[in-house]
Amino acid sequence: MGVSVGWLAVKGKDGDAVLAALDLVRNEQTTTDPRRGYAIELPSGWFVVVTRFASPLIAEESLRPLSRGCTVITCEQEEHVMVSAATCYVDGLRTWHVEHDGEGDDVRHIVSRGEPPPAFDAIHARIEALQDASDAEGDDVDHFYSLPPELAQSVTTFDVNLPASAYGKLVFTGWTAKETLAPGATPQLPRKLRREMVKARAARPWWKFW
Repeated sequence: MGVSVGWLAVKGKDGDAVLAALDLVRNEQTTTDPRRGYAIELPSGWFVVVTRFASPLIAEESLRPLSRGCTVITCEQEEHVMVSAATCYVDGLRTWHVEHDGEGDDVRHIVSRGEPPPAFDAIHARIEALQDASDAEGDDVDHFYSLPPELAQSVTTFDVNLPASAYGKLVFTGWTAKETLAPGATPQLPRKLRREMVKARAARPWWKFW
């Protein structure tokens, strides 16, 4: 099965403040590997919340208020359609966005808005060289799919493929949407995020970001 994941990383707010802003609470679950529904505090000072691809937790309507007074980096990867993206919000404003859509004929597709971090040029040059080599060999490989995740990692140090031990931690800790705690409630996303997801789905295909 291909990777389908989304995550956000916050610097400038502690973990409890981040979870509260997203209507999430900690639970007693733990895991050594990054999974949806878990979070981790990195030595680099970033607090990471792992969720799913196209999650309303990563919707712009959630990230603008969350990023007030801090910096938020997001990353989304959907390997089934070879779509990936990384975005930065600072103090309520989106400062840069980089995305790749490998579903079309252009495997080198990259859309960049704003001012990406300094590592962008070096990452792009290396991936372009890898793509050149694969194309010359006739290999059907989409190297540009990894550009947005690598860019997000260059800022936060977080790699969704690495276990907690890579960051000097024993485990990722679990989180739950507040509404799932009510007696007899059916597990679901917070109400305000469900509303945003419905609006987003009505406005665009499920895999589109803008």
